[in-house]
Amino acid sequence: MAENAEQRISSPRHSLHDSVLEEASFLSFGLRVLFGGLLATTIILPSTAGAWPRERWHGSAVRGHACPIPPHRSFPEGYLGEHYSPEENLEALDVGLIDHARSRIDIAMYAFTDRPIAEALVRAAKRGVRIRIYRDRTQLHDRGDKTRFLLATKTGQRMISVLVKKNSSRNIMHLKAFSVDGKYLRTGSANWSAPGVGAFCRRGRRPHWSQQDNNLFVTRDQKELSRFRKTFDRIFARTGRHPNIPWTPELSRRHRQRD
Repeated sequence: MAENAEQRISSPRHSLHDSVLEEASFLSFGLRVLFGGLLATTIILPSTAGAWPRERWHGSAVRGHACPIPPHRSFPEGYLGEHYSPEENLEALDVGLIDHARSRIDIAMYAFTDRPIAEALVRAAKRGVRIRIYRDRTQLHDRGDKTRFLLATKTGQRMISVLVKKNSSRNIMHLKAFSVDGKYLRTGSANWSAPGVGAFCRRGRRPHWSQQDNNLFVTRDQKELSRFRKTFDRIFARTGRHPNIPWTPELSRRHRQRD
């Protein structure tokens, strides 16, 4: 009788204990499944941290490992104002501005190794656009400098004038600006290099981490255009003790002289 009574008393206690263990075991199993799923997702799916905005990746590469086609912009509204790389491909903006030139382009550019921009300038020259380019002497030694490419044809030699500041590594010509037809002015920090304008591509993509942080500003404010034109005319016409140098192939050879 005592044993039966003890069993009746202890049985509910054991039943409650077993129920708690079962619930804990089920909860532990669920947590393991959830954690395993999250871990698998993290390993399998690529991270989107620092990824480009989705709209920047629409369109396919033109050929092979070329850059993705940038989004269409209306001219001039889509060009005006402030733009930033690497969020935007600034190369497309510069090429678009050059392709809209009808009479003249004045350019002061520190580094110039970007092929699509050079090709746009050659197209402009073939349309009869007069182009003046002012360069820094120390940057002509860059591998891939496009000055030789611009002047490789008779059209380029006739329509494109390139003068070089006679400078050392201290008093550089550091501008990155150009005007189109006296109507549009582009300024900013972006040199004409693929990483500089946010257009460096690898395997048909523009990896975020391979681009420079730069800005580009486009305006048609006549006051700013007038100031640039006066400044450009002044520096393009430098004379005296340190006059400008006409570009020659010798200036672009890969050697440096002490100044």
